[in-house]
Amino acid sequence: MMKKKSESEIKREERNHLMNTIAERCAYYRSNPHRFAKDYLNIKLKTFQKILIYEMMHNNYITYAAARGQGA
Repeated sequence: MMKKKSESEIKREERNHLMNTIAERCAYYRSNPHRFAKDYLNIKLKTFQKILIYEMMHNNYITYAAARGQGA
């Protein structure tokens, strides 16, 4: 026989489920910042931009020497 859950238990479970979902998504987008730009910001990035964003997120030091034509 299952014990009926109280309102506070139901709310606590819902809150825990929400927080776990948020934690999973945060971890995913921290590992894949280029996908965050695509999914949340709706920005279509070129391949070199995806690589740059990924490298900048995962490395403490990065040097990027961009050519003049790269800005457009």
